[in-house]
Amino acid sequence: MSKIKEIDTRVKAYLYDIGYHGWSRVHATVNKTWTMISNIAESLNAVIKYTRELPIVELLEYMRTLLERWTNEKLLNAKGTFTYLGKKYNKELEDNITLSQKMIVRASTDYVHAMIDGVKCFIVCLQNKRCSCGQFQLDEFSCPHALAALRHMNKSYENYCSAYYTKERLLQTYKIPIDPLPDKSKWNVPQHIAEEVVMPPTKKRQSGRPKK
Repeated sequence: MSKIKEIDTRVKAYLYDIGYHGWSRVHATVNKTWTMISNIAESLNAVIKYTRELPIVELLEYMRTLLERWTNEKLLNAKGTFTYLGKKYNKELEDNITLSQKMIVRASTDYVHAMIDGVKCFIVCLQNKRCSCGQFQLDEFSCPHALAALRHMNKSYENYCSAYYTKERLLQTYKIPIDPLPDKSKWNVPQHIAEEVVMPPTKKRQSGRPKK
């Protein structure tokens, strides 16, 4: 948009006037934290980098046992949490509380406050759960400025953090078990599947010396 403004300011004003839905190919109307990204897939690929050379059945069993172990570890970790938020987010909350102690609170209304943080000023609206720093509304998590306002109002942070950060939601996330796989002799394989012959894929060999 800044480059468009350098060419003609009227074009920038026109695009803003008709709205993003009128010209953008992709436009998210929700917080960026709802956007699906490939980080999870990339992390899993890094873990199974060498096991991908195993036969299909052994590879799938390795991934099943890996998810089984991860789920159990996360569940035990959630059960061992004795705070309202999960351990990771409770630590972040404590850090934000420490930062909030240094701020000067200047109330404007019952819900709107100005936070003086050194030479900077941030505006917090507790009613709309927004802060001019952007963290409060984007992460749906109490930023240091919001916590300073909550302390001034003698309010608890629990109503100003997303439920997804709580211990209760963590327990719900990992309550579905990864069931163990019975011995291969106990598998109930349909006849038409057992008789099917799976051939390797046909592909053209790439030029150059193979890496392995």
